[in-house]
Amino acid sequence: MSAPPPCISFDVSLPAVQLVIVTVLLVVALGFWVRSHSSLPGKHWFLLSNAAMVWWLVAVGLELSAQSVGCAMGVAQGAWIGIVLLPTFWAFFLYEYALGAKVPRRVVLGAVFCAPALIMSAALTTAWHHAFYGPATRFVTDGGAPYVDYDHGPLFFATVSYLYLVLMAAIVITGRAVLKATPAVRSFFLKLFAGTLIPIVVNLSYLIGDVHFLGSDPTSFSFALSLMLVAWLIADNRWVDVNAIARELLFYNATDPVLILDPGGNMIEANPAAADLLKENAAPGRSQLQDGALGQLVTHLVDHKSLPDVTDIQLGKRHFAVRAHVISLGEGQKKLGWAVALLDVTTQKIAAQKAIAAEQMQSQFLATVSHELRTPLTVINGSLGLLANGAANMTEAQRNHLMARATCNTAALTKLVNDLIDTQSLSNAEFRMQFAECDLTNIVVTATANAEALQPQKNIKFTYPPAKNPLMVRADGDRLGQVLGNVLSNAVKFSDPGGTVEVALGRGDGQALITVTDAGCGIPPNSETKVFAPFSQLDGSDTKTAYGSGLGLHISRQIMDRHGGSIRYDSAPGVGTTFTIALPLAA
Repeated sequence: MSAPPPCISFDVSLPAVQLVIVTVLLVVALGFWVRSHSSLPGKHWFLLSNAAMVWWLVAVGLELSAQSVGCAMGVAQGAWIGIVLLPTFWAFFLYEYALGAKVPRRVVLGAVFCAPALIMSAALTTAWHHAFYGPATRFVTDGGAPYVDYDHGPLFFATVSYLYLVLMAAIVITGRAVLKATPAVRSFFLKLFAGTLIPIVVNLSYLIGDVHFLGSDPTSFSFALSLMLVAWLIADNRWVDVNAIARELLFYNATDPVLILDPGGNMIEANPAAADLLKENAAPGRSQLQDGALGQLVTHLVDHKSLPDVTDIQLGKRHFAVRAHVISLGEGQKKLGWAVALLDVTTQKIAAQKAIAAEQMQSQFLATVSHELRTPLTVINGSLGLLANGAANMTEAQRNHLMARATCNTAALTKLVNDLIDTQSLSNAEFRMQFAECDLTNIVVTATANAEALQPQKNIKFTYPPAKNPLMVRADGDRLGQVLGNVLSNAVKFSDPGGTVEVALGRGDGQALITVTDAGCGIPPNSETKVFAPFSQLDGSDTKTAYGSGLGLHISRQIMDRHGGSIRYDSAPGVGTTFTIALPLAA
């Protein structure tokens, strides 16, 4: 008596079985490859997905080799452990990889142990209740490869509904990852999202359209295709290659604009910083790549295959140093375009301008101080020399004149030194003033009396109507007197001999106001910055008639700022100047 034919004959000559073998080998190789990458988030779930995939594929191969409906049914029942766990592990992997969080323990217990146990119980006991596979299940041999046409019962569709819920959870996870991803990694999550959709689409075509693949349910192969897609993502350096992601992060998150241009200079892509820059500086209907400094630079780059010698450009209020790198497939290969980076050097440019200004100020300071020191020292030295060598032959009037000149120029030197000390002190944050309530009338009277002694040879007259009532302010009286003294000194300096300086005291808008008006040469328009700048004089020529350190008004403005007040002027060339000192009235 001959032995009965085997229930399952694993026939490798069948194309479907061959495809199963190849797919299993690829999935196993992929699992070993991923296993070597310890930094992969959710790696253990991915490896378990591979194991479940292998289980399912092996079951598919055995089912295709079945010789009877009973054998095929037994293999199909055992395959459900892999069918249920594969989408479960895949959803868990996506959860940990895309969301960066651990799967809750209670979810793991329910989805990995409870649900598979219930589904396997329903599948294995179908011979009793026929609610999973119905009695109409049959073995089909229609001249092609034999296959089993299953009669799906209500428990089968309940199981499929559960699996669809798991897959929909995976879709939601990847969809959320796509929405929240940065541009550098969004393309990866889009591909992952598409890979997760593949099994759903294929399974629906099987259930609704009765689509078979080599005589079998194509869903298992579609899951394998999804795993292959992930393998391709790995090979494409978009998954575990942190370097590739970091390079894209630098492109999208860099604060410096970066442009990708084709060989003709047309923009292919721009990072967000470049897009914002081009948008805010573009003329209506035109592009920055067509107009202005950037357009000229791009045109030179396209025409000469290199940047011009001077690559610093200004766009709006920002300055950029331009760098261009050719894009090609290798040395000597055709140029595919250019990567143009605009390095923001605005801060460096401003610092350089400040350094140049500081250097010029230092030079001006040395020149001014040297001149202001030399002039009175020459007078003092000459006067004292004449007194020392010829005092016996001089009259009393001549001696008094020389002493007066020496004394006057000594006072000028003292004022210059004090101004230099004040300039240094006021720039120090720890500098303090002594504030107290004081009568502004007394300060004005004292300062005006002191000014009358300045340059007596010019015979300048001062008019000051006395105030009827005290005008109280909270101030440092000495420093406020210094401010008024500087203004009066300038009025005397720039007034013609025999001229008049008018001083007035009043109030307005809760402030005390001191005005000093002269009928001198006046100040040219738009000179305020220079008037209040340190070591600055409107007439810097060697033929000027009025000398000074250029510190008085600079010091005065700083003192008024510390009082919460102000100093300003109104002037016209050839007419005269009115300075107004304002500070809050005492409460």
